[in-house]
Amino acid sequence: MAEPAALPADLPPTFPWHTPLIKQIESAWQQDRLPHALLLHGQPGLGKRRLAEWVARGLLCEAPRDHLVACGHCNGCRLAKAGSHPDLTVVTPEEGKQQLSVDQVRTVSEWLVMTSHQQGWKIAIIDPAQLMTVAAANSLLKTLEEPPARSLLILVASSLQGLPATLRSRCQRLAIPRPPTALALGWLHETSSQAIPAQVLEFTGGAPLRALEVHEAFARLDEEMRSSLADVLAGRAEVTRVAQFWAKEALPDRLAWLDLWLMSLARQAIAGTLDLVTFPEQPVPLPTNANVLNISHLYRLADRIRELKSQLQRTALNRDLAAELLLAELLTAFTRRQPQ
Repeated sequence: MAEPAALPADLPPTFPWHTPLIKQIESAWQQDRLPHALLLHGQPGLGKRRLAEWVARGLLCEAPRDHLVACGHCNGCRLAKAGSHPDLTVVTPEEGKQQLSVDQVRTVSEWLVMTSHQQGWKIAIIDPAQLMTVAAANSLLKTLEEPPARSLLILVASSLQGLPATLRSRCQRLAIPRPPTALALGWLHETSSQAIPAQVLEFTGGAPLRALEVHEAFARLDEEMRSSLADVLAGRAEVTRVAQFWAKEALPDRLAWLDLWLMSLARQAIAGTLDLVTFPEQPVPLPTNANVLNISHLYRLADRIRELKSQLQRTALNRDLAAELLLAELLTAFTRRQPQ
């Protein structure tokens, strides 16, 4: 997929689907029962970092109030907004690095035990937390076992797989929910000057911010996928050539597209009607001998795609070969009549 468009700078500090979590966090703050560590997790595009920053700014606000919402005008709010508050730090991978190092975590742990400059909270946001090395995660455990007073660690993660169970158990876990489709589409309609189709929201797994980010690039990806699949299935294109093209650019996005397409076809096969084919918006022409599809085979192909997506995140695969093998499986499935 092409480079996604930048998100608008005037997005709100939180989003409608954050409301239940905000109430939960605010209630704990009002009762002076905030935990020493929060773990905000959920798929990309749900605003996890925004929620973490909202909590931090609310705690650093110096104005007297009954709610956690920052006033936006006091000295603490001005410093936090400018990114220069001495009691707030954000830890992200260093430039050119793919992981959060043990030295970064040790530094923030040492910083947390120092006296607050403003005589209030000290807050560290670690994002994305799942990218901590094993040594970094183990180092953070020591801080979580003996947290300094008036300190808060906020871990932001798109996946819990990279976080040790011992670390997760010492944080209050808050899952950022996928918003209902109607709420997400309504928010997109109000936020974007361009119409964003439901297909884009489905492609992003229901994540509105991700849909807002990629909707322009998605149109090209969608056209490319429908065209190249139709050419392969009709015998107009060589599998090897198409596989090389897929592997070169946005292979994870292409796999996500294929997953959705196969699940849509599976619904069609189960129901015996095209009414349940929801992805993509324009159909992919199938060979005439593929009218009867083996449902089990479709699900096996989808499982294979999900496995490949997971492998791409963990290991250095030969992408050309992986894409070619997958296309060969698809070609076999759709050009040979499969027994029911």
